[in-house]
Amino acid sequence: MNTILILFFCALVSSTSHAGNLQEFCVADLKDSDSPSGYHCKPPNTVTAADFKHTFGPGIPAPTKSTLYPATVVQVPALNGLGISAGRVEIEKGGSLPLHTHAANEILIMHQGEMTVGLLTPTRAYVNKLKPGDLTVFPDGLQHYLVNSGNEKAVAFATYSSPNPRIDFLYQILFANNVSANTIAQTTFLDEPQVRKLQARFNGGS
Repeated sequence: MNTILILFFCALVSSTSHAGNLQEFCVADLKDSDSPSGYHCKPPNTVTAADFKHTFGPGIPAPTKSTLYPATVVQVPALNGLGISAGRVEIEKGGSLPLHTHAANEILIMHQGEMTVGLLTPTRAYVNKLKPGDLTVFPDGLQHYLVNSGNEKAVAFATYSSPNPRIDFLYQILFANNVSANTIAQTTFLDEPQVRKLQARFNGGS
């Protein structure tokens, strides 16, 4: 399994190495602000080996017994301009990673345990069960979910076609903003009492 991961990441990096044609690398100056073309480059004499390395952690917990460990340009400044990033997701037994999208294409590689994953389109759901050594693809912008369908913690690694992919959870978009419960109920076909309950859980509502 480790060999598969190494070969995959090497292939992904080599296929996107055009970003480095004009210069060897452009390590992000995180003191500056991000832009569509990335961060400004750090002065070469301030670049260190640590800019090229990352150890997953600490994680970002989701409210459904899952934790995300990003490895974006924010954690790995040397990813700046390369058009790639990575991540690790851990889902406890009985947990899930709720419906969400990314501003990037994603490849998910199963490492431990078992997951049932679903990719949603307006006309069909594409559902797969993943075991160690399996991978699946989530195209940019499509809603998808991960569910631990095994009897132990499930762990997977992801690669993205962006150095800083955004993750947008559907529950946050619907229930963590200041849109009124009545409006959400009218526009989503949900019952207003249930909307208010979820808004209270995620600090939303007007």
